[in-house]
Amino acid sequence: MQPAGSRQDGPMAQALGNSSALPPDDRSVLLTATGRRDLVDALHWIAEGRPLVDGTDLSGMLTALVAAADAGIHGSEPALRAAVRAALRSTLDTSADLVLTGTIVSPHRYQAALANVARRTTTGSIADITTAAVLAAQDDDPLVVEALGLVAGLSWRDLQARSQARGVSLPSDADGTWSPSQVLSAFRIIDDVVCGRVEPQLDGAVAARPVELLLDDATGWSEVEKLRIGGVSYGTLLAQRDVGSAWSAHRNRSNNEISRLMVRRVLGALDEANVGYWSTEGDAAVPKTFLGTHAGVHGKLPGQLSVVTRRADGTAGYAVLIAIARDGGTARKTAATLLQLPKRFTIPAVLVLFGTGWADRGESDDLVRAYGGRLYTEHTLADLAHLAATVGPA
Repeated sequence: MQPAGSRQDGPMAQALGNSSALPPDDRSVLLTATGRRDLVDALHWIAEGRPLVDGTDLSGMLTALVAAADAGIHGSEPALRAAVRAALRSTLDTSADLVLTGTIVSPHRYQAALANVARRTTTGSIADITTAAVLAAQDDDPLVVEALGLVAGLSWRDLQARSQARGVSLPSDADGTWSPSQVLSAFRIIDDVVCGRVEPQLDGAVAARPVELLLDDATGWSEVEKLRIGGVSYGTLLAQRDVGSAWSAHRNRSNNEISRLMVRRVLGALDEANVGYWSTEGDAAVPKTFLGTHAGVHGKLPGQLSVVTRRADGTAGYAVLIAIARDGGTARKTAATLLQLPKRFTIPAVLVLFGTGWADRGESDDLVRAYGGRLYTEHTLADLAHLAATVGPA
């Protein structure tokens, strides 16, 4: 035992010495969440990933841990990191579901588009394709140029970019209105790829071509005609999936619909708790500018702002931002933007993170601080609704 009045050293003494800087309410949250009677023990408990008391408000615990870390309490930083990983463990994998499947072009439509071109040639074969045949076919069927682009392994976005680089802007949508010069520009790009006239930009590389032509070292429209008439093996389809990733282009086109579904999921939780709101989705959808006005946004409207909750007196409560990240790279880039947003609102901001990319990112620790612990996933939307329902008057 040390003599009275002597100085205590070591981690335990540091924790005890700093713990007085933690507000009593935050201390109570941490002790209650862990069932511990000592703050240092509670922090170690959380850092070790031990089970929390049923019904623990994770957002409140995160807020308390941020306060503990800011106060420099020993053991709070590891506890905060562990709690963030657990709180943001979203299990939503956006690659597992498909939306807007009704917009997918059926195989027979592509076959019909190519047949349209073939019957306008002198021989009835795509092997003898001409610009005149393409112009006439595109005028009859707006899918023709897009289908030919896919023959060359070019997505609509790729075709637009390459044409723009040659000084010709294509229509914003493939089924838009085409001028003859636009059709000709697109076909020249496609023809160069199919006929192997594109030179690689890097030493030791080969110019990108469709896998069914590249692997067989085949070039020219006569090879395309063989595939159109004779069919393509199932193995070729699997090879294409391997190099191109099944459904990737469709998912890119349907990203906005995924975001809308996530907003509706948040609204469902608010409805369950009888919380009023304004949102860009739902039966009473409002413009994004309306949300910005009620949230007091400074500067450009952030795309992640989708909901503003209402207090009981009808005034704005929380600005709800929603972000989706399937992988860590997307989470890192998105977090850089999200970290700047809370200071742009005149009301508190809440962040809902969907996707498997968030939990293991170091930036998530910074997001907890920036949003005062108000971070949620699809598993804790009821907690978000409870927070919005219990907010006091403005």
